[in-house]
Amino acid sequence: MGTIYIGMDMHKSFIQAAAMDEKGTIVAEERIGTEAEDIGRFAGMFSGMEIKAAIEAPCAWHNIYEILESLGIETVLVNSRRTKAIAEAKIKTDSLDAKTIAHCLRTGFIAKSWIPPKQIRDLRCIMRHRLSLGIEITRYKNRVHSILLRNGIKHEYSDLFGKAGMEFLESLELQGAELYRLQSNLNIVKVLEAEKKSVAKKINQLCKADEQAMLLTSIKGIGYYSAMIIMAEIGDMQRFPNPKKLCSYAGLVPRTMQSGSHVYHGRLIRECNQNLKWILNQCAHVHNRRCRDSPIARVYYRMVRRGKGSNKATVAASRKMLTCIWHMLTKGEEFKGR
Repeated sequence: MGTIYIGMDMHKSFIQAAAMDEKGTIVAEERIGTEAEDIGRFAGMFSGMEIKAAIEAPCAWHNIYEILESLGIETVLVNSRRTKAIAEAKIKTDSLDAKTIAHCLRTGFIAKSWIPPKQIRDLRCIMRHRLSLGIEITRYKNRVHSILLRNGIKHEYSDLFGKAGMEFLESLELQGAELYRLQSNLNIVKVLEAEKKSVAKKINQLCKADEQAMLLTSIKGIGYYSAMIIMAEIGDMQRFPNPKKLCSYAGLVPRTMQSGSHVYHGRLIRECNQNLKWILNQCAHVHNRRCRDSPIARVYYRMVRRGKGSNKATVAASRKMLTCIWHMLTKGEEFKGR
């Protein structure tokens, strides 16, 4: 019984699939649908053989992966940027990409992306939905601010969208389309805020039921929402053997270039988990204000005194916070700083 290596180049409405045997010969190549029946039919051509698959996928790879998993096919997700045969190809077609993926899978020269278990994928779905709600609320609030600016209306409310601020906005006497647009944006903000509260209740319940997430809340500045984002984006802590690997994943370390005895440190790594980096920076801001004597805050204020600037100091504090988080989750301990 031999092994068949299947390379899949995914698109919205179809998959370009190529199957390769152990000798590197293409034994089947076909454009198939994205339904379970189509994928099962293609894989069924090699019944009785061990099948391994690799998929180069956009953000919507989850369904295809679950179908392949249900068929008992060992599947990996291709990191296209780090798989040189794909990233540096001069000629790119669907057929060629599928064959290249199959070949890299067969030879072992394929860079894999970590596939979170179903529980983590579901948690990420909820947390990223909450993040998107926050982005949309900010977008529509900014539109209200632009309407006020365009009509020369000033206010003295610290929170324009609080109770008193909303009463002020709803009492404005604008004309025609401007009034209509203001009311429409305010209605959208109300709906989004209500949905945000509903999702927040769900997140609070999930956090209280997660012992590791509750450990994170022992750090001042990290609440239920922040803790669950951190847990969702980190996933399995065991895939990070040390804090430096985790900080690199979050984009909190500079690029390092070494030539002989010379070592150069550049800007922060761009290819990182942006959600994790963002929430850590937010938490560090809050923590530094509340706990000036904690190990995390001391890193921040030391950098500021050296004239490094608040941005670099915040990154350093975030890196220290994430290092503490690695130790906390690895050892199952609460934060011991002040």
